[in-house]
Amino acid sequence: MNQKLISIFLAAIMLLSIGALFFAGPLSKQNNNDSSDASQAPGFETIPGTKMSHELNSLQDGLNMTPEGVSVVSYVDYSKVYGTPLQVLAPNITDVYSVYNAMIIKRYSAYNTSGNFAFEGHVITPEVINFEYMLADEPYNGYYMLSRNGEIYNIVGTPMILGPRESLEQVIEVTSGNLESSADFERIMPYIGAGAEYQMLTSGEELYEQHYLEFMYTADGNYTRTEVFVEPQQSLLDNITTLSANSTERDLVYNVTTYGDENVTKVVVTTNASNIYNLVLEQFW
Repeated sequence: MNQKLISIFLAAIMLLSIGALFFAGPLSKQNNNDSSDASQAPGFETIPGTKMSHELNSLQDGLNMTPEGVSVVSYVDYSKVYGTPLQVLAPNITDVYSVYNAMIIKRYSAYNTSGNFAFEGHVITPEVINFEYMLADEPYNGYYMLSRNGEIYNIVGTPMILGPRESLEQVIEVTSGNLESSADFERIMPYIGAGAEYQMLTSGEELYEQHYLEFMYTADGNYTRTEVFVEPQQSLLDNITTLSANSTERDLVYNVTTYGDENVTKVVVTTNASNIYNLVLEQFW
């Protein structure tokens, strides 16, 4: 993974990149509960109107509620990350908790084709309202929006949806069936599975048309890093071949599959828990 990709990946999975937006300004309404004890906070029923209800167990689930026009999307299951070697890719758990004063256990992020933050989906536990907000006067198609600072809003439900108001309105339209969900990564999706702790898709880079990255704990106790490239440049393929030939020196096992007719290459790299840093830092270009 090159330095640019590392930066994109970490930005997509870490809350600090948007955390400042939640608390950038004063709010006129807040709950009165002790934020340290989420179990005593009021539940979702505190908020009037329709609640978001959408499955969020994979990157595909996230894309199913995403409007067209995204270039970077990611999914992480924090409930399977903390306390494992993959925690090296996770933010500080207090930062994850601080957004809602409740634990985010699953997180989906989407960035538009301009590279700007579009929205996020968060499955939280417990399902409570334990954060500062201002309730919008009027709902949008039955959904009330909670202002976090006048620029960023939440829609309550499972998952919680967070982002600019315009983005949230589009998510509502998609989940309501009034707007088509994203097909931006339609070409690469047949080569992607579910079940990984970390998943990310990107597009529009010089060395490939589309790219998929995942990290996953496997049933045999090892860890895998899977990458899929659509329309990869020959220089990238040459580097993968070289790294594969010398991978035993780094205690890594390569499995490279090429789908010639589709111009797609899939690389699966496997190692044990003690070698997780080599797995993360392997550079394909």
